[in-house]
Formats: sequence, structure tokens, C-alpha cells
Amino acid sequence: MAHIRYLLPALALSVIIAGCGAQASSSQAMSSSSSSSSMTSPSSTQGASTQVVLSNGKFHPSHIHIAQGQTLTFVFDGMGQDHLDLLHQGHLVARSPDLNQGGKWEYTFKTSGTFIIEPETMTYIHGTISVHS
Repeated sequence: MAHIRYLLPALALSVIIAGCGAQASSSQAMSSSSSSSSMTSPSSTQGASTQVVLSNGKFHPSHIHIAQGQTLTFVFDGMGQDHLDLLHQGHLVARSPDLNQGGKWEYTFKTSGTFIIEPETMTYIHGTISVHS
């Protein structure tokens, strides 16, 4: 009976410690999920050149705000080969050369407005570029 008196507090302490560990890992998971969701939110850039990557069927970032005159570098990280089409008000503004995996294309936005970027063969994948003067 005397051993049970020491065993119960030790058991209770181990349950408390295990619960604290589970709470810490769940808050870490919440922290990492909130940081990954911020990757898809609109991005505002002030630098001279910025990168937009097409990877896993999505543009990263999917929406970006830039200043007129700024250059974006588009990176094709997909399989095979494709062109990227840049559209403004439904009209083709520019088309990249053939891009293989890891291929890059730069475009300088000389006019303000909202532009759509999409792969030529996968028009269901879109990225949006808001250009302000």
C-alpha cells in the first residue's frame, strides 16, 4: 500500500507533462498553418524585381501588388514545357518563350491595371498582378 502512495503522484505528474507537450505541439501546428496561409494572401512589394513561381498547380504568391515600372520574374517549376500568358482585360499582352522546369521569364509592367498570368495549356491556373502608378 505504501508504494501506491508514491505511484499515484508520479502518474499524475506524467499525465500533466504529457498534456503540456501535446498543447505545445498543437500550438506549433497552428503557428505553422497560419504562416503557410499568409503565403497565399496578397503581397505588396517595393523592390525593383520580384519573383512569382508556378509550382504544384498554383502561382506563389497568387496575388501581388507592384508599382508601375517594376519587373517581375516568373519561374516555371512545373513538369514538361509551357508558355506563360499575360492578359489585361482579356487581351494577350505578352507570352513567355518556351519554359522548361526551372525556366525564368522577366516582364516589366509599364502600365497600371490588373493583369492575369496563366500557363498557356492550363488556363484554369491563374495569378493576379495589380499594378499601381
